Amino acid sequence: MIYIFTALYCEAHIFIRHFNLIKNQEDTWFQQFYNETAGIRLTITGVGEIAAAAVVGSVCSVYKPSQNDLLLNIGICAHTTKNDGMFLCNKIVEKATGRTFYPDMLYRHNFSEGTVTTSMKPYISDNGVTQAPSGLLAETLYDMEAAAVYQTGIHYFGPHQMIFLKLVSDTGAIEEVNKEQTVLLLEQYKDSIFDYIGQISAITSKIGRRKRVLPREEETFIESFCMDLHCSKAMKDSMKQYIHYLKLIKKDYVSIIQNMYDEKLIPCKDKREGKRCFEEFKRRLF
Repeated sequence: MIYIFTALYCEAHIFIRHFNLIKNQEDTWFQQFYNETAGIRLTITGVGEIAAAAVVGSVCSVYKPSQNDLLLNIGICAHTTKNDGMFLCNKIVEKATGRTFYPDMLYRHNFSEGTVTTSMKPYISDNGVTQAPSGLLAETLYDMEAAAVYQTGIHYFGPHQMIFLKLVSDTGAIEEVNKEQTVLLLEQYKDSIFDYIGQISAITSKIGRRKRVLPREEETFIESFCMDLHCSKAMKDSMKQYIHYLKLIKKDYVSIIQNMYDEKLIPCKDKREGKRCFEEFKRRLF
């Protein structure tokens, strides 16, 4: 399933039409459209970080995305120097906090890459002269949702499962942007957008059909190991990534874990001790 989030209906229009999405009549809090056969669920968040965070969190809490699902945030943005173009964001900056986020760039694409800065207010040029705020790149995209979508989405998706596509609509003259112009802009790039969605859908479907890397008994062993380390969700996910990698390169990790049990390093009494043992496990591996 691909979870698409747009701020405005005019940004969602081409997807609703192309994928024959039908409206979810059960949801009265925000507009949602879906096509289970096509594997698309689109939600309109409204404008701004608070609205985006609330809607993304609500949708993901209800439908509980899996490791084979994707999040796609797409919509118009301003640019400090350019007045057109579609960008795939490799860096997201939250202006209010200065925090920076990096979606993983795993899939081939034909888009330009760029940094998007998320602000609580629209970017407006100074008397028609665009100027980058202090501390930021001279050439950057501006939107009002990406950082919130990322920070909420990371609780349900990995960085490699989140994609941010931004279409430049203006250079800070927000009064010149209207619904009709937005629809036309997305129509202009619809072929490349749909080709990209088709590409990543095929890849994730293929991954979902792959056989499990670990036998079920080994998965149970790893679950028990993580429990004895008092692993947090992040530690547990990191541990599973290490184990899958070690399994693929045929490295014996089971004996290392067993030795740690024999040395009475495990089970750990709390999360802090578990973190130290996790680091010791990695040291012995590598």
